[in-house]
Amino acid sequence: MNRLRALIGSAALALLLAAASYGSPMPQEGGRDREVGRTTEKELKVTLTSSFGSVLISRGPPEKMLLIESASRENDDPKIAMDYAIRNRVGYMDLSLGEGSRDSNGKKGGFRLSSFEGGKWFLKFSDAVPISFDVELGVGKGDFDLSGLQVKDFNLSTGASDVSLSFDEPNKGSIDNLSIESGVSKFDGRNLCNANFKRFHFQGGVGAYTLDFGGALSSEVDVDIEVGLGVLTVYLPGDIGARVSYDKTWASKVDTPDDFRSTADNAYTSDNYYSAPGKMNIRIDSGLGSVKIRRR
Repeated sequence: MNRLRALIGSAALALLLAAASYGSPMPQEGGRDREVGRTTEKELKVTLTSSFGSVLISRGPPEKMLLIESASRENDDPKIAMDYAIRNRVGYMDLSLGEGSRDSNGKKGGFRLSSFEGGKWFLKFSDAVPISFDVELGVGKGDFDLSGLQVKDFNLSTGASDVSLSFDEPNKGSIDNLSIESGVSKFDGRNLCNANFKRFHFQGGVGAYTLDFGGALSSEVDVDIEVGLGVLTVYLPGDIGARVSYDKTWASKVDTPDDFRSTADNAYTSDNYYSAPGKMNIRIDSGLGSVKIRRR
């Protein structure tokens, strides 16, 4: 009888703990891996900060909001801290890599991971919900393959980093503003028209930058480019019409393809601009930088 009462008490305690944790997903740990399961979320907002190291983002299984895998040298000991909370069926995820642990600030349903060894992180996000990314990288490398995800918003700021961004499949969502700020670094964007953006802003400091607007474009979009001392190459598919305007100074230099005609002292228009179903209105402020526009 005493044993039966003990079993009943243990079962009741387990039910109470399960009820208390419902709606507040907890991290599952397996060796050097972490994961956050999906519960009631209809949308995900991600704030990601990395002071150093390599960050690789790609699509993961739909039932997991996030899978984290780490690969590093044994002597490396950077940190990862993650706060996660669900409010009104929106998941708010705050990730810090390589900055040490920090408190969850008392957020309801939040949790913290710390002492996570590794200088290289593989982050795999669910493709089942729209995701907004706000990413800040310090020193290191970033490889963001957003192919197949539902990207709702994307903002990226980098310091001394080597970064690639790709949409090799059409974005399942629509992005109002896709914004990239690249400092003393290298940036390579691939198949950017697949991002399905309305406005695209790129700001480069000192470095070498490539913007490849491959992919499908069937609407009119705005592209705003600022380059300091960098060298930027823009690739446009032949079926995209483009109008280019730039702030003309003694130091500015914009090189356009053969099918672009000068329509003003500081503007060029492609021959197919008025007939193409996809159009780009490109504004360039090159400062002391150099901008080349090429056809694919």
